[in-house]
Amino acid sequence: MKKVTAYILLVLLVVLFNFDRKAYSASSALTKPPADMSGINEMHKVLKKSNSKIRFGTHADPKIITLGPQKGGSPGYTAYKGKTSMNIKMPLDTPVLAPTDMVLVGFDNRSALRHGKFTPFDDLELCFESTSQDWPNMVVCFYHLRTSPLLPGHLINKKCGLVKKWLGSSGSNASGRILYLMNESFYGKGGISSAKDPKPCKAEIGRFVKRGEIIGFSGQVGKNEHVAIKFKVKSDKLNPLTLGKLPKYKPKFKPTGDPYLHWVQPAKFFYWKCFSPQTKFSDGVLAYPFQCND
Repeated sequence: MKKVTAYILLVLLVVLFNFDRKAYSASSALTKPPADMSGINEMHKVLKKSNSKIRFGTHADPKIITLGPQKGGSPGYTAYKGKTSMNIKMPLDTPVLAPTDMVLVGFDNRSALRHGKFTPFDDLELCFESTSQDWPNMVVCFYHLRTSPLLPGHLINKKCGLVKKWLGSSGSNASGRILYLMNESFYGKGGISSAKDPKPCKAEIGRFVKRGEIIGFSGQVGKNEHVAIKFKVKSDKLNPLTLGKLPKYKPKFKPTGDPYLHWVQPAKFFYWKCFSPQTKFSDGVLAYPFQCND
């Protein structure tokens, strides 16, 4: 009898161990649609309308998506080669909300008065790491922000303002972890030196933000008012893009970063729901990055 009991306990332990591995070895703990589908993706039909104040813009380049659906759907604008983000058109200075619990890990202030024919060119980028067990190791970055409360010195201190001409990261204030198409960089001690001193920006690196908190305000590229959002999601499969093995995206240098992180199409990959302090979110569901009642 004791042997049978011990065997049953051993089997249970093995089952629990494997269940835990299955839940977290892939992209998330979410293995099926939410039990409660009320309110899920309900704003998508509004975001697809061309006359909506807040609406979908250009989605990520389908050819770089290596996890989940490759196409972002409506409105079907052609993405430039290597585009990692989903654009959401919204009026200038619209509050941008955190889709999940996360921590600020990096920023890059590339904003300029001019970039080519575009005046101004808001290009503040913030990167966050998920702290939710629903999405372990996920990285979320927002760019084309005008400003952010997480950088109290931005646009206040002239040394953390807009440069005359856009120079990208070679002329920006930057600190912490920033993700690019095929690699990622770390600005600061032990990493790359920022082109401009990041201290005047007073970035609150390490700051925890809860789902629904304001992380920034949408910017503009010329007359195009919007924000861009990109997600890299953990998988148990290697990313051929990060390994430099996608034929149409041959790297000019050796790619860097976690090879198990994959770019996804946010509009199609995730389940979304409007945020309010009273709203209950099922496991894995993200908050729309804007206030739905607007």
